[in-house]
Amino acid sequence: MNILEMATANQLRATGATKKVSITGQVNDQYTVYQIPLKYLYYNDQNGRINTAYKQYLAEHPSLIPEPGNSEYNKIFQNFIYNSNTQALSDTLVSIKEKSQQEPAVVLPDGRVIDGNRRFTALRCFENEDKIPKTLDAVIIPLDSKNDQKMIKELELDLQLAREEKVPYSPIDRIFDVYNTICITKIMNMEEYKKASGAGNTKGIKRDIRLAELVLKFIKIVSPGGNAIDKFYLARDLNLDGPIEEIEGTISRMDDSDKESITEGALVQLAVSKMGIYDLEPKLVMRSLKKNVLKNPNTLSHYLSAVDDKVDAIIDTFEEKPIKTAGDLKKAVRDSPEFEKQVKRFKNATEKLIFKSKIDSKRKKVLAELEKISESLGNIEPEAFYELNQDDFFTAKETLKQIHTILYKFGKVLK
Repeated sequence: MNILEMATANQLRATGATKKVSITGQVNDQYTVYQIPLKYLYYNDQNGRINTAYKQYLAEHPSLIPEPGNSEYNKIFQNFIYNSNTQALSDTLVSIKEKSQQEPAVVLPDGRVIDGNRRFTALRCFENEDKIPKTLDAVIIPLDSKNDQKMIKELELDLQLAREEKVPYSPIDRIFDVYNTICITKIMNMEEYKKASGAGNTKGIKRDIRLAELVLKFIKIVSPGGNAIDKFYLARDLNLDGPIEEIEGTISRMDDSDKESITEGALVQLAVSKMGIYDLEPKLVMRSLKKNVLKNPNTLSHYLSAVDDKVDAIIDTFEEKPIKTAGDLKKAVRDSPEFEKQVKRFKNATEKLIFKSKIDSKRKKVLAELEKISESLGNIEPEAFYELNQDDFFTAKETLKQIHTILYKFGKVLK
């Protein structure tokens, strides 16, 4: 089935509208919008917004063969789209019911929906409600799903990210899409991804790759075995983007000879922060570790000796029982008193280091303030007092008395 051939043969109704779509190497950029019956269409299994959801599905199921219409493939991918943003899907459905479809989608000749998955889903839901066949207003781009993967990815990024009105990917889906496209499938290089996605430079793309590499190290710790990239969904389910972004910059710039061991310890800290034993949210736990340990040379020098054996014990437990879902982290602590003991030993060790660092910081802050005050007073020339009028002179005298009283109190403490 080729819907472009159907359109050429006047088997699809043209709406009279056109849509501009720019494709590398293609002269034409104005395409006719057609009303395409939903039964000819299917979801794009390479869609960056739902790639991690599909990876999670594949962890327990065989891969799906794309099939249009009311297929099992479409039903499963419809759930991915729906669950990715239920409110947005509901809003789109209401809009279509009240005002019909406003923006044309983009599809390929074999029925693959490259842009417009939410509109496609809303129309499928609408069709299921009233049992009246629906059509998707879309342009048909002459690209082949198998042989034009790079051009299709460029098109997807341009349509979904590069335009100002578009909603960006969720952080984890973005990180995965960048890493998967550039480092795993190698469909594009960084410059090509930057251009297609509308990024101003490659700085953010390089950071996303570093974040992805850190996520993969985390996954190898908590869920060893198999291919870590296939378990990237754990990062999404655990909401790792905020906490891992807290430490990425500091770890990436670190030139310590023990960088790998320190990174391992920090990622175990991240896992522990997700076990429900902290009062602080994980992002703040990691921020405290960064500020008081990772960025503090004096504390960092004692870090590995304080946590090394505890990190090994926790990693050994994950080796015996890798997690498969986000909930498994909390469950591991609840189900094993011995593991809970290991986790609390690790938590206590890091908290002691953090507390000591905070005390040291307060002490250094006091010294810094005293030095600043000494420098400020030293900059005042005694002759300057002769230039004061009577009222100012009296105020200065009273202020000096207050300073003298404060210094007397400090002196008593130091004695």
